[in-house]
Amino acid sequence: MMEVGSWLWKISYMLHVISNAAFFGISLVFTFGNSNLLNETTLKKYLKISFMFVMTTGATGILLLSILTMSGMDDLTSNPIGQSALFMILGYVVVLFVISLALIYKGGEERIYKKLFGIMFFSYLFVYIVRVYLTT
Repeated sequence: MMEVGSWLWKISYMLHVISNAAFFGISLVFTFGNSNLLNETTLKKYLKISFMFVMTTGATGILLLSILTMSGMDDLTSNPIGQSALFMILGYVVVLFVISLALIYKGGEERIYKKLFGIMFFSYLFVYIVRVYLTT
């Protein structure tokens, strides 16, 4: 049974990191991209792709957190790894809220999209800086 859990952990962690990196890269490009990149058709397409990465991140994050708590880590506030997991959940909720706003926004103003992608980029950046601080 431990082999299945280990295998599931590794696959979930790989998917989690890849989807996080892909979303972080897309949000970086659209935060600092020029106006040629920010036309509405390109934005809408990458916004849907970004949402898919965010949902993959959430699903694998839930799986990773459930595997982590199975090994006896019930109180997430008691150690730095649990605290960083809680901080990641907070950052994920912020990003999920902002990307939902971006998906339902029907205006064509590229500066609004740029600000929304900026909020998502900087919140993820802040979460990962805090995560590195807590776990090293």
